[in-house]
Amino acid sequence: MIDRYRPMVSRDDPFVAVSWKSTRAFKTGTQRSEKPLFANKVAPCRQACPIGIDIPTAFHLASEGDIDGALRTFLEENPLPGVCGRVCYHPCESECNRGSLDEPIGIRTLERFASDHGKADIAGDGAADSKKGKIAVIGSGPAGLSACYHMARSGYHVTLIEARAELGGMLRYGIPPYRLPRSVLNCEIERIISLGITTQVATRAGEDISWEELRSFDALFLSVGLQEGRFLPELNVPGAGMITGLDFLADPWRWSREDDTNKVLIVGGGNVAIDAARTLIRIRRGRASTITVVCPEPREHMPALPEEIAEALEEGITIVNGWAPHRLNEDGGRPISLDFRSAEVRRDRETGNVEVTTVGRETRGYPVDMIIVAIGQHMRADSLPAGIDIKDGKIVTDQFGRTSLPEVFAGGDAIGGRAFVADAVADGKRGAAAISCFLEGRAIENELQIHRVGQGPAFSIEHYMRGGPGKDAGSLKRVVTFEDLNTLFFSERARRDQERLQPKVRSKCFDEVSPGLDPSAMIEEISRCFRCGICIDCGICLDFCPDLSIIKDAESGIYSFDPDYCKGCGVCSVACPRGIIQMVGERS
Repeated sequence: MIDRYRPMVSRDDPFVAVSWKSTRAFKTGTQRSEKPLFANKVAPCRQACPIGIDIPTAFHLASEGDIDGALRTFLEENPLPGVCGRVCYHPCESECNRGSLDEPIGIRTLERFASDHGKADIAGDGAADSKKGKIAVIGSGPAGLSACYHMARSGYHVTLIEARAELGGMLRYGIPPYRLPRSVLNCEIERIISLGITTQVATRAGEDISWEELRSFDALFLSVGLQEGRFLPELNVPGAGMITGLDFLADPWRWSREDDTNKVLIVGGGNVAIDAARTLIRIRRGRASTITVVCPEPREHMPALPEEIAEALEEGITIVNGWAPHRLNEDGGRPISLDFRSAEVRRDRETGNVEVTTVGRETRGYPVDMIIVAIGQHMRADSLPAGIDIKDGKIVTDQFGRTSLPEVFAGGDAIGGRAFVADAVADGKRGAAAISCFLEGRAIENELQIHRVGQGPAFSIEHYMRGGPGKDAGSLKRVVTFEDLNTLFFSERARRDQERLQPKVRSKCFDEVSPGLDPSAMIEEISRCFRCGICIDCGICLDFCPDLSIIKDAESGIYSFDPDYCKGCGVCSVACPRGIIQMVGERS
């Protein structure tokens, strides 16, 4: 309905004031009480990542076709993108802002794709041996490899000492090749070693090389891991027909000569238990009828990754939940059956320790020919230097990895915490920074706080190594929420998940379960990313500013505003798709 009292005018009306000259004389910015602040921020996916990878930047580079640049972005914080792109538990995806619109981005999928298809020569990034100080790293699992990588990039001379014949630790001896192909692992290790790291394999610290000799180094980083599997008292001691999950995974082919009709019971609900079951079915060429996994946890609370559990069930493996071992029955020193009792699992809220308690008197027996016990690991205390404090079977450290000996630092499974590859990589990175601060006389407490990513557990070693974030220091502290985004610029689109080999095919071979996304599908998935918190030069603020007061520097490409004409209306802040612009007080 037209308001009859509202005058209708046009530009030709002689009573309408029209300026035919510049309006720059009228500095409307004097009306402003707020001003826009242009600053990159931290995406929640990056804050949730234990390693602190700059995920939005990697996606932005990939969206422009720069897969090499995306790989380099991953490598700034993580030396093992090909590994993590396959086995990481991806906490980043659970915090992805896109998940509030439709489905989270396949972040782990891009990390794998960048590793598989990108090229990045990082050998020339650091000044090899440019700093005084020799560091020895004991153990070549993910924590040890990460510590080596970041210290070598910082310019220190690093020697890596490994007790086994090949480098990789549990990455090589604990994760089956259908999850982590050895060619991928070897490629990542070679890239790390190319930084000038000296390696000594088949060398056990404390035996083949004494701790006295190791004192010639200026600092030590212990990443010895939890080398031995545990046995429950109910299962007596290892003997004929009974081994740990770690021993089985370290050399599964020795069991290929076993009769594949033998009934195998796997005790435990973690990744080692599931990996053991899925490895055994492959050795048996898909015959799963005699393989059973029994654990006390309910299905939804099993420690193993949900996707691994689902794939195991698809392959025909039987998983029985809610039962704990009660009594082993033997004949001539070999197990013939194992009795279980109904059980509950309780977690101490303060310590995080898990307690398994039996409930009721109901029992259930399983006939067995072999038992694989996968209920956890422990450390060989005799593999540590004298003077190291140990509590509850773990090396005692502070939050920075410092031990009771000033020159000795530690990380990985040996110090407790979450037993995942990403967390071990983060430990190694933190240890590298702590050792650097120790040798250079800086306070690690201050450095990690300065370079901390949001309010999460990670810090940016790239910022640390480059001498600090400078004027962009605040960008590591401000976190972009879903409410900060303008989602009118994004449409709902289905997530592109990786295809997997069919269960009947994959259960008969050690081929990788998923071949990954092909380039066309990966491009579609990359385009779904909001790229939260980083300016991608979309120019939307320029288009929407009613006063034409947004300024883009021609050389740097950085956006700012013209204080003479910006009225502080906030239109640019509302229009910004990625939460880059926020309105602050005029005196801020």
